[in-house]
Amino acid sequence: MSRRSFTADSIGLGVALLLIALIAAALLMLLAQAGNTDIGALLTSAYVGRILRFTLLQACLSTLLSAGLGMLVARAFARETSFPGRRALLGLMSLPIVLPSLVAVFGIIAIYGQNGWLARALMALGVEARPDIYGLGGVVLAHVFFNLPLAVRLLLPGWHSIPVESWRLAAQLGMSGWAIFRLIEWPMLRRYLPHTAATIFMLCVGSFAIVLALGGGPSAATFEVAVFEAIRFEFDPPKAAVLALGGLALNLACLALAHGAIGDAAIGSGWRTREQDWGQRPLPARLVDGALIGAAALLLAGPVAATLADGVRGIGAALPNVALVVRATLISIGLALPAALLTLLLSLPMVLAEASARTRNKGRRALLRGALILPVAVSPMALGLGCFLILRLVLEGTPRAVLGIVLLNAVMVVPFAAAILRPAVERARARHDHLCRALGIAGWSRWRLIDWPILRPSIGTALAMAAAMALGDLVGIGLFGDAKIRNLTLLLYDQLGAYRTGGAAVTAALLMLLIFGIYQAIERGVGGRAAP
Repeated sequence: MSRRSFTADSIGLGVALLLIALIAAALLMLLAQAGNTDIGALLTSAYVGRILRFTLLQACLSTLLSAGLGMLVARAFARETSFPGRRALLGLMSLPIVLPSLVAVFGIIAIYGQNGWLARALMALGVEARPDIYGLGGVVLAHVFFNLPLAVRLLLPGWHSIPVESWRLAAQLGMSGWAIFRLIEWPMLRRYLPHTAATIFMLCVGSFAIVLALGGGPSAATFEVAVFEAIRFEFDPPKAAVLALGGLALNLACLALAHGAIGDAAIGSGWRTREQDWGQRPLPARLVDGALIGAAALLLAGPVAATLADGVRGIGAALPNVALVVRATLISIGLALPAALLTLLLSLPMVLAEASARTRNKGRRALLRGALILPVAVSPMALGLGCFLILRLVLEGTPRAVLGIVLLNAVMVVPFAAAILRPAVERARARHDHLCRALGIAGWSRWRLIDWPILRPSIGTALAMAAAMALGDLVGIGLFGDAKIRNLTLLLYDQLGAYRTGGAAVTAALLMLLIFGIYQAIERGVGGRAAP
């Protein structure tokens, strides 16, 4: 093994061990803090039982609707392969990935709230309607907004993985729609649907900002929200620690179930279209597919359009607080960019070391892979509270807040950044490892001439996504923030809670535009190409 390879692998292994140690220390701090309260009495109380019931109920309903509707929309996209705007609509399916939860919540309220676009349209038609967006219904609606596109993106490759010959044979035999679904599509869905449903269920179980904004009160809360309230409103660290451990246990149970559901299902062959003339299908079937695609597009584009429109109208109401908004914007950027850079510094060495250990050391590779996915298994609120308890032993005030927010946001995005970087790293290794060894190209020369051109687009995308997710942070700012440190997300939450809709509209629109702008700037600047 070359000196460069040894050094790079050692750095990656050291980062992995450091990350594991940090998460372990945070969880140990939770256990130590929880020892100061009656764990059994709290976990068996009616309060925790109510939290558990609501968490599972909203997660089950959200998963059922998101996966079920996502299956129908993905099938429509698979059957309609040539309509104008198809690629743009599929691109729209990526929107919720970078859109902060609170911005989407504001858009949903702007459309479906008591004074929203839908209520005003019904009143114009003479129908008196005051929709209640708060509570279980609002939470499920917001989760469908975020997770239906995810379901489409996960399920659509399944249709493209079905061999072309199966469709040709079905056409030759004149098979009915039900027969095609039962004999061709359902066997594929049995592999892809459990994976999709398990992923969505885990995301809904750990939901925080959506439930916090739309839950409507203590009767509608998840463990994440309960921890936030115990820290921010009660400042009861022992109670928060017990609740965080309860949420962690539920998260781990869901992760174990998800692992069993995912099994060995593959992602298929990508985005190729089938060689079949779907234009010969009956007109009613095509109309149904068009209606499904149109409804999905409206579900996604509606809140975005409402946010922008209400933001423009609310500029006048926000002018008196322009200094506060500017300060929150600068704080958001100042916290997000270091967090994104730290995410890259954590994930890239581990991914490089993991690729290097693929054939040399399976044990080391397993350790690195485990470190890269470990933050997914740990509740953000549990990890954040653990870090809060550690940092308050050594730091106070603003330094503690800044370090805690940056560290938490960086660690939680590591699995997502690794998923973006891994294919490019493996591609670079497969193409150039043997040639570089033969020519003696190593160290900085190899990175500058060989690895950087290949990895640069993926590094730009990973950095852009990390910055976008950090800009929409509410967990870290909610735990560590104070009167001096308030980002746009926390400002938006306060405005929504105080029913300052004009100011909230401007804040939500500004946050959305800021995220899109920074995402594009980083991906173009660092990645060296336009965003796809």
